[in-house]
Amino acid sequence: MKIKEIKKAFFGGILATAIMSALIFISPSLGFPRMPVWEILANLFAGWIIHFLIGIFLAGIYILFFKKRLPGNYALKGMIFSLFPFFLAQISSLFSGKISLMLALGSLIGHLVYGFVLGLTTK
Repeated sequence: MKIKEIKKAFFGGILATAIMSALIFISPSLGFPRMPVWEILANLFAGWIIHFLIGIFLAGIYILFFKKRLPGNYALKGMIFSLFPFFLAQISSLFSGKISLMLALGSLIGHLVYGFVLGLTTK
């Protein structure tokens, strides 16, 4: 991977994860249940770090393997890619026992926003 693409993955991953994290914080005021992202990952501080590292790592995977292969414009490509981590998150939710339809819907929206921002920031 070229330095330019590494920078894109880093910036896109941070920005997309930050926006998704903001949605997680405001989701209860939108009628969704509180998403226990950090409780699932670890304590608050470590959970934040892990959450952002995963977002950056996924951005790198997107750029390396999926960006040129997925159909559609940049935003759509990112959103299609975001279904991959969404499904992984749902599998981990099954094991944690913290799953509900509203939680899954909120997670889907958050991941699609992540993909939208990732696609636009890494074009």
